[in-house]
Amino acid sequence: MDDVSPILDDKHGARPGGMSLTLGLLLAPGAWIVQTNLAQTIAAWGCFPRDRPVDRPAMPWLQHGEVIIALVALAIGMTGAVIAWRNWRRTGVLASAMKERETTNRRVARDAFIARAGLLASALFVFALIATDLAWLIVSPCGAR
Repeated sequence: MDDVSPILDDKHGARPGGMSLTLGLLLAPGAWIVQTNLAQTIAAWGCFPRDRPVDRPAMPWLQHGEVIIALVALAIGMTGAVIAWRNWRRTGVLASAMKERETTNRRVARDAFIARAGLLASALFVFALIATDLAWLIVSPCGAR
């Protein structure tokens, strides 16, 4: 393996850290999982208070609570997508520089792969967050509008 330090000094690309790669990979999927589970749990409590369905939520704040959960989850997911985008851009610069110099470095290649996977996962789960939010706006959790 060749020394990658001259590549790191070139242009503006610095290798993203492990925390940045992890956040870019897992923040948007994690936000979707938490939003889905939390919103469904709250809706179940509000719509089936005594093991019998009701037409209106037993908790008057249910609709507003779901909107708040949706907005927070979307903001977290978008943050993850921005981090993933930045990681992808950084590793792209490094991968291009390595390709130009015909060198290989396993760590840079691994980081580039994780950054690409993070960008794809973030895009998919931000779309899922938006779709879930639209579903919550269209369909009432208790079945009546």
